[in-house]
Amino acid sequence: MKRYFFSIIITLAAVSAFAVTPFRLHRYDQFKALPLQDSAIVFFGNSITNMHEWWEALGTNQKVLNRGNSGATTPELIDNVGTVIALKPAKVFIGIGTNDLAYQELNQPDSIAARISQIARLIIAGSPSTEVYVQSILPSSNGKRTPEAIAAINAKVKQLVEPLGATFIDLFDDMQGILTKEISYDNLHLNYKGYRIWLDKIAPYTGLKSVYTPDMIESNGGIDNNSVGMRFTYFGAYPIKSDDILVIGDEMIHGGEWHELLANPNVKNRGTGWGYGGILINTWINAMETIFTANGNKEIPAEILLYTGVAPLYSKNADIPAIIDNYRQLIAKIREYAPADSTRIEIMSLIPRNEAELNDSLTLPFNIQLAGLASEDANIGFIDIYTPLIDRDNAANPEYIEKNLLMGRGYGVVARTIAPKIPGSKARCPKCIEDTYSKIKAAQP
Repeated sequence: MKRYFFSIIITLAAVSAFAVTPFRLHRYDQFKALPLQDSAIVFFGNSITNMHEWWEALGTNQKVLNRGNSGATTPELIDNVGTVIALKPAKVFIGIGTNDLAYQELNQPDSIAARISQIARLIIAGSPSTEVYVQSILPSSNGKRTPEAIAAINAKVKQLVEPLGATFIDLFDDMQGILTKEISYDNLHLNYKGYRIWLDKIAPYTGLKSVYTPDMIESNGGIDNNSVGMRFTYFGAYPIKSDDILVIGDEMIHGGEWHELLANPNVKNRGTGWGYGGILINTWINAMETIFTANGNKEIPAEILLYTGVAPLYSKNADIPAIIDNYRQLIAKIREYAPADSTRIEIMSLIPRNEAELNDSLTLPFNIQLAGLASEDANIGFIDIYTPLIDRDNAANPEYIEKNLLMGRGYGVVARTIAPKIPGSKARCPKCIEDTYSKIKAAQP
């Protein structure tokens, strides 16, 4: 008993020293800018949760909330469980543990199982009316992960959480296609076929129906080797309606829950990329066919918001005229599927960086050229989200942006800036966001 006790103490010491990256911090902080909805169904987990548009896959149900974070580990969910508890959700689906296996400080199987159990216990204690579902770690052979270790952890998790009153959902056998790359490109994350299997398995618990059907064709924008391509397979599967607004762009877009930020079920997130920046504009050009035509279930949307250019602008020897020319080609490609008489395009400026000198030399000149590009077409607008986010020295306001990443209050600023351009949208007031920060802090055990 003493040996076990001291091993737990040592493990907790290692966990407490485990650093959260700036990227993950900005995602956790963004949750605090979102409204605290009643009777929500929350998905709480790591990148496998983060990268999926659960609400859209479940019929654009505004009660379905994504609280996943790429790279998340069990200690991080424990440290951010107040985000879920403050919601007092109807149901929460926990999916965590695979990333712990990648770190020597965290990868002891019994400790992983104990921390997953702790997450469930904290939610049950903090929100007794919430139905808690603990999903098994999915099979994987990526990096240090092995199916054998994962199966052993899952068995222990089931043993620990069921006495708490939580429901254990075993997805391990259903998702063996991860190992054969039938439903995954990297033996870890999932293409749309993997989420179709997942949603079919949990449908009785959600009470909702998946939009994925067995006859759908996999369309990945020409990328079949990474998470970006897998995310495009969801875009290819999701329906588009004529009153929809697509928000297309880089990591800053992917990081935001825009349908929540704007309280608008017609706003659909088409952002991709993790970490700072995003994908190249040429990659977006090649992906437009997938976004606008795949699976024959897409109407022409009412509006498109564009935010891209980060990756090429901050690369070595950036060529602003060449990037603008690529941007022009991107708009031309979009117009093939969303003509000007049907769809308005709003180009969003890039957000400022924390370094004023880079804003002076790159960001601001680029944004000026973007504004000029928008002026070439009467049905294209330009939204300046740069100015509301800077301080007096032309650097990013640290209240809104840290390490060049938009934080929760910054997402609030952007939402309030773009909401007037999006019919049916209403962004949250600064005081509303501050109240949510306080409530989430108070809910954290």
